[in-house]
Amino acid sequence: MKYIRLYLELIRQSFMKAMAYKANFIIVLISNLAYFVIQLYLMKIIFTEVDTIAGWNKYEMFFYIGTFAIIDALWVFGPYFNLTALPDMIRSGSLDGYLLKPVSSQFLVSLRKVDIGSLFSMIAGVGIVVYAVICGNIKVSLIGIVFYIIAIIHALFVEYSIYLIMLCLAFWMVKVDFADVLHGIICYFSNKPADIYRGIIRKIITFVLPYGFLMTIASKTALGKVDKMDYLSAIIISWCFLLLSIIVWKVSSKRYGSASS
Repeated sequence: MKYIRLYLELIRQSFMKAMAYKANFIIVLISNLAYFVIQLYLMKIIFTEVDTIAGWNKYEMFFYIGTFAIIDALWVFGPYFNLTALPDMIRSGSLDGYLLKPVSSQFLVSLRKVDIGSLFSMIAGVGIVVYAVICGNIKVSLIGIVFYIIAIIHALFVEYSIYLIMLCLAFWMVKVDFADVLHGIICYFSNKPADIYRGIIRKIITFVLPYGFLMTIASKTALGKVDKMDYLSAIIISWCFLLLSIIVWKVSSKRYGSASS
């Protein structure tokens, strides 16, 4: 409960700051919405030529894009901008203040600020999902929705863990610019179902950096197309990555402490 109250207070403070810079708030909102509108338009053009892609029809693909929008919005709302600042915090020494507070330093570093504007992107994602369900006559059960939400949370676990682990290299290296590049590449290939890829790309987003795999499992869960073993594997993988991120953070932050002392 302590962490829930703390996070609610962090959200309140971030909302107040966002209202102080309304122009920036609106620009971010428009750019986020424009990205997903373009994605939908491109998919619509593609499906004028084909009926399905790797077993996904047009509205199932729209459902996936909506799911990606929801997860991406939650990712930006929570940890993304906080984590991007981590290398500078390490270099400047400002990380000290977070390590000395009587709460989890990983929690504070990851969730100290939120991006309120991303909530509108999440609403847009939900709208895309609802549109796909209605127009595609997709049958979605209550239990399917529950497991869909659980899968979304675990997809976030994987994305968060992978990004944090890469950025923790900043405790050992001067620059970790490759982390943003690699994360961007993962997201680029994950904005479509893993099923459409073949060869090395599919292996990477399924087994090495399995964000695309978790995204695909989340959508398939709601669509009633998921294999039970795949779903279980996704849950196990996500917790393994989350546990690894906790271990990496503890080891890395100790190194920071010894360096500053």
